[in-house]
Amino acid sequence: MALTQIYVNLPVTDLEASKKVYTAMGGTINPEFTGDTSAQVVFADAVVVQLMTRETFASFTKRNTADGPIEVINALAAGSREEVDRLADAALAAGASEPRDPQDMGWLYNRAIDDPDGHCWELLAYPGAAGDDTPTA
Repeated sequence: MALTQIYVNLPVTDLEASKKVYTAMGGTINPEFTGDTSAQVVFADAVVVQLMTRETFASFTKRNTADGPIEVINALAAGSREEVDRLADAALAAGASEPRDPQDMGWLYNRAIDDPDGHCWELLAYPGAAGDDTPTA
């Protein structure tokens, strides 16, 4: 496959507050692509979130920037239910909110976290097989 990474670009109102939440969820700030109006948060080699002030984000598009109703739910898979809980609790302590109760479906456990701008992230684990955090086809 030719694709190697996913970059999620998000407009934020308060860059510092957002950086605090995203690092609490397990990301690390890449200083090479971080400045006064943008911060790159790396979750894995192939998963990167670019937080941008609303003004910087708007410079990349001619379309209106969404503000308000949810437009997308992003998801990050963790290795276990305990890791999901640890990351979600850390994000909440850093200023995120939890819009609903955790869901345990047996084959999938997840918690929803909203960052300070309302961007929704599902933190999830597939507890079916020990050490396996991906679903089977």
